[in-house]
Amino acid sequence: MVERARELIKPYLDMNGVIGIYVVGSATRPHRDEYSDYDIEVIVEDDVYERLPDDERQVFFFKERESEDAPRIVDYEFYLIPWSDFSGLTESTHDLFHYPYQHAAILYDPQGRLAPVIERLAELPDDVRRERMTIHYLEFLYRLGRARKTGFRGGPALNLTLLSADAVRSLVKLLFLVKGSWPATAHWSDQELRLLGIPDRLLELASTLGVGVDPETTKELVDAVRAFLDEHGETFHHEMDAIQPWLFFSKEGKRAFERWGIR
Repeated sequence: MVERARELIKPYLDMNGVIGIYVVGSATRPHRDEYSDYDIEVIVEDDVYERLPDDERQVFFFKERESEDAPRIVDYEFYLIPWSDFSGLTESTHDLFHYPYQHAAILYDPQGRLAPVIERLAELPDDVRRERMTIHYLEFLYRLGRARKTGFRGGPALNLTLLSADAVRSLVKLLFLVKGSWPATAHWSDQELRLLGIPDRLLELASTLGVGVDPETTKELVDAVRAFLDEHGETFHHEMDAIQPWLFFSKEGKRAFERWGIR
């Protein structure tokens, strides 16, 4: 994988203002398949980026199709990013700007400027991890509770689907954080959670929530989540009398929810 990526970047090595190049995405992961592409990001000086036409800031190359009816599949792409935008990502609250860098492969970094930024992007500070675990755990319970109420009322299917999906999203983020990882993108979440060793039954229960809210299955899921937290030495979920007021009434909790809560 890396060797082919090194071949692909050769046209950019002599380009004026290139600071460094790396590859992210499924190309760096063991679950890469025939539909995966090479997401290659090229960091350039700000003034160079400003002079680039739009069609040079992001360039796609497609795989050769076996027939005209076959779908177009991207083989690799170059995404050029100005240094100020790249270095500023360290302050982002979006998982998309952290998770990929846990597995980024640096292809070109002659001055050593990329490596420290990528290291910071990949790092998950423990205070952030603990704060977010609390928030996503409460989100999971509350959204699950609202989904159950909506189901009991015979509410609109759309409302139930949205609530169930939000509960699953909160749970998935919680599972990643317990394992010390930034949450992955949705389309690789199952694969990444399995790589982290999340129990099959827990993932099975989380998956069934997306198609309905059965009371027995829901109870089993909540019990499984609590057992999973216990097994990993977490205790915050036993302190509901403390964490609920923290979230709703303290300035710190409100700021944390605004920063990390699922929109």
